[in-house]
Amino acid sequence: MKPPIPSHAFRKNRAIAAWLLEFVALLSLCGSAAAAPWLFDLGAPQSAVAANFIRITTTNLFNEAADHGWQTKAGLRAYERVYRGLVENRGRGASEPPPIWTNPLTEDCLVGASNNVFLVKTPPGEVEFYLLCGGSEAFRSQFFDFTVRVGADEQRVQIEGGYQFRRLRFRTQAGSQPLAVEFLPRSKWICAALLVWPVNEGARIEKEIIAPLEHWLTHLPPEEWARWQQEPEPDPGPPLMPAATDRQRGFLVFSRHYLECVYPGSQPRPHELNPVLRLFACPGEFEPANFIVRPLRELADAKVRVSDLGPVRARDIEVRKVRYQLARPNYRVQNRYRVVPDILERFAGGNLPANENARFWLTIRVPDDAPAGLYRGQVEFSCAGGLAVIPLQLRILPIRLREDPDKIFGIYYRHPYDLLAGADDEVSREHFRRRAELEHADMAAHGTRNVTLSCYSPPADAQGQFKFNWDLLAAKLDLWRKHGFRGPVVMSINTDGVYEKYQKERYGSHLRGVKEAPPAFGAEITAMVRAIEDQRKARNWPEFLYYPVDEPGTDAAAVNFMAQVLTACKAAGVRTYLTADPTHDQFAPLRPLVDVWCTQPFAPDREAVLADSKARGVEYWCYPNHVNGENDHTPVAGARMTYGFGFWRSGFRTLIPWIYSASSGDPLNYLDGSAQDFFNRHEPDGTPLPVVLWEAYREGYDDHRYLHTLELLVAQARQSPVAAAKSAAALAEKELREVWNAIRVQTKYKHDNLWAPDEFDVRRWQVARQILALQEALAASSAAKDK
Repeated sequence: MKPPIPSHAFRKNRAIAAWLLEFVALLSLCGSAAAAPWLFDLGAPQSAVAANFIRITTTNLFNEAADHGWQTKAGLRAYERVYRGLVENRGRGASEPPPIWTNPLTEDCLVGASNNVFLVKTPPGEVEFYLLCGGSEAFRSQFFDFTVRVGADEQRVQIEGGYQFRRLRFRTQAGSQPLAVEFLPRSKWICAALLVWPVNEGARIEKEIIAPLEHWLTHLPPEEWARWQQEPEPDPGPPLMPAATDRQRGFLVFSRHYLECVYPGSQPRPHELNPVLRLFACPGEFEPANFIVRPLRELADAKVRVSDLGPVRARDIEVRKVRYQLARPNYRVQNRYRVVPDILERFAGGNLPANENARFWLTIRVPDDAPAGLYRGQVEFSCAGGLAVIPLQLRILPIRLREDPDKIFGIYYRHPYDLLAGADDEVSREHFRRRAELEHADMAAHGTRNVTLSCYSPPADAQGQFKFNWDLLAAKLDLWRKHGFRGPVVMSINTDGVYEKYQKERYGSHLRGVKEAPPAFGAEITAMVRAIEDQRKARNWPEFLYYPVDEPGTDAAAVNFMAQVLTACKAAGVRTYLTADPTHDQFAPLRPLVDVWCTQPFAPDREAVLADSKARGVEYWCYPNHVNGENDHTPVAGARMTYGFGFWRSGFRTLIPWIYSASSGDPLNYLDGSAQDFFNRHEPDGTPLPVVLWEAYREGYDDHRYLHTLELLVAQARQSPVAAAKSAAALAEKELREVWNAIRVQTKYKHDNLWAPDEFDVRRWQVARQILALQEALAASSAAKDK
């Protein structure tokens, strides 16, 4: 049973919504003003204009008669996309929220492909500028990269695609000449609104226009926002009385295991105060540490500095701060949200608000050649109020962790190269190329060695020919190989396009409304798969697993259609891949046709998986969306258990969650769109921006490497002729069995019935200790043999 929503949350949302409704009423009126402030709504000639704003289109040129306008109309283009109501999702047979909700300022914009200047005459004096850069179109393959210059001040803007806005502010001195706002594109520039006002008008502009506009952008429009209810934080625990030194400097410092979420109001426990950060790791391993600052008042000029840590240089210790997000409890939930720890942002310093925990996340990368030993360093947190020094201890173990070659850590992936293929300027193409490179490197650093791909062609033409972009697929697989990924490759194909060719309509999500297709449909699917296989073999690409439909329904029509599609694929002599739970009896007709079952939970159980794999060569893969795309990013302990000890216990071959990154609207607003945005984000330039859950994946992957390394050494020691090595192997097997039995087996590891956070590290140390003992025994055995 969920705790009741406090009444003050309803009152707060209603008050904010009422304030925003006044803003909407202002925006909905049409008007113009030539006197201060100077408010310009940039966009299409037929779109709505915000109240008291002046419409600016591609044709508004500056001249002696006009006191504002463009220097040139060359390269200008208007875009308009209005989202004021629900939109139809034919695949789901439902109406859903749009990607973003628009108002007169955000529903249209101007885009420029060349340098331009917007000029405006104002009386002499100090003035301020506010620019709203972005648009409501998807702009799917466009990377906007441009500089805005006002006077001597300039700011760079980078925006990938649409549905998001950047806000820029300038201040300058007006004189006798018109003020100039210069737009200098590297690719293209985009702008939706431009506001200019004398500094003495600033407070009013902020209150009446900018504050409600920005609340709309970061939250929702007022009538929508009024429907949303905030769920309370988990119990924060009893508050502690700060010591005199803490009150003087204005903050407390504590640490809590990273598998346990810390919310804005979480209170430190007595034993967590003034911590020493202790961790152990092996050469080449990444290991997290964290500390939390609880400000007793606003802290100005906060900074974090780390020292060297033995062979780990300070530059190899990444410092990030956990960003809180408004998130839905489940990805498709509407009208409920909570404040959760989410994104790990770079932290270069800044102010911290009072009474809101600031969690700092350190990622320590141990060099591959680091010598074993115990090393000490420190972390310094400083602000205007004072300084705290947190000791940091790292024990480096003389262990080379090994991956299990029979297991695959993969992930679903929306490839930037697909956007690159549609880009019409080289800056955009290079951005998507760079983002793909950075994301593959990030995945490899987190243990991921496999991503899903697609091989698209329209249905066959009249001559039976397909039009694949082989160069695009080759580029993806080149990147795959560069980063050490390994197959087989889950390959989706254009099944619904071929179905539409014959049925004159598309089926819906989960094969909703699907009908039996004619034999020609199956023949064309077989021909398509054969065409792909011919290229795969000719180019020496890894094996493809053919993935014709995602998550088919269990109704008879869906199952019959899947049997038809899978039969057509297998006629081409390939292996098939199906995202469905084979424990459902309705899928019994498909069992002879499926080579790889990919299920959300670890189901069937280990014994059934191993028996079926042995009897029929069937593989079982898992896409654990309960720790990825199904919820918010708080099941951190569940993610580590899923990826490490749980995976080891499951009998499954592969983990391949959905998805590395997905967005349905503004990628940093989890409340807009039909579904929550989830998993990793990226910085404006394409650099990956991880979420806490992603780091837990890596820790689970490392747990699995510790376990596999020990299993290899046990097997090696059992073959030794030396009694001491055999004895060490027997003891290690006993310890492994104890760990095995301690796992509380579940089909979905999420929040409940897991180990306590510290126990994960105790279990890892238990395994590491046996690795060290076996290494010593085997070394002694080898020395004795040589002697």
